[in-house]
Amino acid sequence: MQVTDITDIRQSEAWSRYLKMYGWESRQLSCGGILRLTRFLLFSVARIHRAPCLTLNDLKEVDIICKTNRVLYIKISPSISQDLTNLEKFGYRRKGGIDLPPRTAFIDLRLDEASLWKNLTKDCRYSIKKSYGDNNRVEIIQNPDDAMVEKYYRVLNERSQRIRFYNPSLCDHLEKIKCFNKESFVSFVCNATGEVLGTKMFLGFNGCVWYMYSGLTKLGEKSCGNYQLMWECIKYFRNIGYRAVDMEGLADDRLKNQTKKWRNYSHYKMQFGGKIVDFPLPYTKYATIFQLTNLINWI
Repeated sequence: MQVTDITDIRQSEAWSRYLKMYGWESRQLSCGGILRLTRFLLFSVARIHRAPCLTLNDLKEVDIICKTNRVLYIKISPSISQDLTNLEKFGYRRKGGIDLPPRTAFIDLRLDEASLWKNLTKDCRYSIKKSYGDNNRVEIIQNPDDAMVEKYYRVLNERSQRIRFYNPSLCDHLEKIKCFNKESFVSFVCNATGEVLGTKMFLGFNGCVWYMYSGLTKLGEKSCGNYQLMWECIKYFRNIGYRAVDMEGLADDRLKNQTKKWRNYSHYKMQFGGKIVDFPLPYTKYATIFQLTNLINWI
């Protein structure tokens, strides 16, 4: 499996529909990539998230859209195949914070189950077996209703408050589920008495599924249920025809301060045998009126 064969979920129409709730407008480029704009008084800011490789002609088209919409600045989070010299030729510079996790791991679901199991770490296989031995059970729901999303959200929100991790609103989660419809999934792992140990949300697009959110209860933190949950999800997505799982977000040495809180959970994610991929960091271009300030910041 080549990472370049995977179109990022942020390039989907469903993601465009979801971002409408925050006032983002989507424009499709000639190359098929999506540029998004949000208004700020008389001006706009723009984002391009992992569009297909942008050529010089594509970047000319982007410039025209930005000038027409009075864009103050545009930030591009490049795809893995992007020629970065093209961005630099058009005045983009490696600057600004991240909008997307720049490091991830892809699990190849085209492998058979035995190979997927073999790719897990020894500790991961042990934890899964222990969870089975504890009689934990997993439930995976496709296109969940509001009540099921609220159940998932309660676990996620309680966990985020406990460890002080950012969690979007319930409305945000509901809108993602609504926009992705049959390619939205929530899952739970419960103990033998039915108490929830953990939960996850996944969204699918173009043959790949993205690991979006995960939460554990206090009881779940003391169990191995989270390992069983991820393993069952891997098998489930393979069986219904997805080609890959994007584990979406690993701690990155290029951004130690910004991703240091991800380290513990990155250790968990890396135990499932995915191929680590480092995407280029974002490039930003400012409108002419801001270029002098930008130059001073670089000095």
